[in-house]
Amino acid sequence: MHYITSSTVQTHIVANKILKSYLKNNKVLFFLLYGNLGSGKTEFVKGIAKGLGFNERQIKSPTFLYVTEIINKKNKLFHIDFYRIEKKFVRDIIYDLIENVDLEKRNQVFCFEWANKISFKTESLLRNIKNSKIVKINLKIVSSSKREIIVNES
Repeated sequence: MHYITSSTVQTHIVANKILKSYLKNNKVLFFLLYGNLGSGKTEFVKGIAKGLGFNERQIKSPTFLYVTEIINKKNKLFHIDFYRIEKKFVRDIIYDLIENVDLEKRNQVFCFEWANKISFKTESLLRNIKNSKIVKINLKIVSSSKREIIVNES
């Protein structure tokens, strides 16, 4: 799938649409977000949050707090930013997060910003989680207001 957005609102709408298309068949979703600084990764996560019933203001760029978790009755959202994390620590952080995946109570969505730091071996671990799906999102800056969003399943 391929989208061009002209505003943050459009990015939120596209993210929500992508979320809904995958959430209906999967209890656990892993969004691996790729893109340069300012490409819209955090705005994409805000759209995911809205789609899960959260207030988008609960989502901040977690560059200094690298993991944010928000929960409601139906959903749990993890927003993880690896920008300032050394690649050698990424695997341990992901292991700690998925150790507590609870398939019985609620949908769980993980949004990993700077997913290029996730090794193939760690990504394979995510693939083996029951009822889960990995969705790779590549965000590109087209102009000061336009973003290109490319979606690939893994």
